[in-house]
Amino acid sequence: MRKRNGLFSGFGKVFSFTFRHQTEGKGFRFATYIVPFLLCGLVVLIMSLVAYSNAKKNDQEPVNIQKLYVLDETPYNEFNGMVSFAIRETELKDVEFKSISNITVDDFMKENKGTLSEENGWGILSLSIETKHANFADDTLEDHDVLMVRLTLPEGSEVNKSTRGKILNLGTIAAKSATASASKITAEQYVVLSGSHMSQIIEAGKKEDNVILMLVRYVGPFVFTIVMYAMLLMYCMGMGKNLVVEKSSKLMEMLLTSISPVALVAGKVLAIICVALLQFAVWIASIVIGVFIGNIVAQGIDPTFSNPVTKLIDLLMEYGHVSFTPFQVILALLSLVFCFAVYCVFAAVIASTCAKAEEVAQKQGVLNIFIIAGYLLAIATSVSSLNSSEVSTMLLVTDIIPFSAAFRLPVDVLLGTIPNWIALLSLGLAMALTVVFAILAGKVYKAQVFLSGNSIVSNAKRALFGKKKAKETK
Repeated sequence: MRKRNGLFSGFGKVFSFTFRHQTEGKGFRFATYIVPFLLCGLVVLIMSLVAYSNAKKNDQEPVNIQKLYVLDETPYNEFNGMVSFAIRETELKDVEFKSISNITVDDFMKENKGTLSEENGWGILSLSIETKHANFADDTLEDHDVLMVRLTLPEGSEVNKSTRGKILNLGTIAAKSATASASKITAEQYVVLSGSHMSQIIEAGKKEDNVILMLVRYVGPFVFTIVMYAMLLMYCMGMGKNLVVEKSSKLMEMLLTSISPVALVAGKVLAIICVALLQFAVWIASIVIGVFIGNIVAQGIDPTFSNPVTKLIDLLMEYGHVSFTPFQVILALLSLVFCFAVYCVFAAVIASTCAKAEEVAQKQGVLNIFIIAGYLLAIATSVSSLNSSEVSTMLLVTDIIPFSAAFRLPVDVLLGTIPNWIALLSLGLAMALTVVFAILAGKVYKAQVFLSGNSIVSNAKRALFGKKKAKETK
């Protein structure tokens, strides 16, 4: 048998064999072919249900009023014109509209008593100024004037509740617009003044962040942290079992005479990482496809449906040039691969100390402690960053430590939350730790195969220091 030479001798063969073995199982086929269809269908179903709910909500009782009289009893004479303008954009646009001026509602009803008594589907929308008495406990405060929007209907009117609400809502909007017009405020100024208020503190000379990017910088790390946590739990356990199952085979002893143990561990780890990232990419693609298909289906159900996801994508494409540079995209992908690799190789180190598959579950608790600690640190950093727009020391520490960087670094790099030199430093540490863990796992793995009768501590000493050194350290 050809003797191995080099630290990574036989890496390619191990990688291709493991990758092929991982992709031939039923679990891989289900996760890669069936799960994406389920995710795509789930997204389409959710969007369809939302569109159906919106369509059902909009499909209220039909407008059943034939004629609407509009009276302005205020001295400003702006109300009728505002109602006439606003009614064109509502479901009341087909209702017969009649503007009446220089008369009160009571006088109008008296003068047209005969005509109004012959009809039933009419209504009078009026705006007036009325004096109200303000009472508080036992004290009577000064009287004050208020604008009153009133809808008058004939006795026993069959105008439904939905139509009544629409008319009153229209009257309220028109009254506000009339008030603004009477005070010589333009429509644009009225919209600004009547809108919600926001407050912000900025530093002079500091560039203001785009609102959309700020939102993504807060939400993005939370979502990515949860996804990475699930991936690590799924694949790191599989990594340990995959290494231990073959350890008891006599074929492994022969194999290690021609293949470097480091190459064996590294090839298996990289193959499993590639399978994990491949499945992750397929899931993301299926969700994106589901969003676009769901948007088409939803608009078929409700033509007025507006997809918030596509709006967010459009806004990110518009403002993404602020952070999504090619350099950062590549750096984010490398960070994702090597930060994920750190955990996988660390799982290989733990599995290398196990002689049987039953031991993997027991020792997996050590790996879970690191996963949970990194996860909690990333979550705590995300929460603390909500109250500050500055790059905190806690964020930098989280992104530098490889075990916690796996949950945040790729997103922070992609969104430009941290300086590039911090990202490069963290990536370098992750790469170095991956290599160190791979070498350690390979040496311990070989020691366990050839010296299975000895203790783990003894085997680790032999693997790290050699036989002579191991005796000296006893």
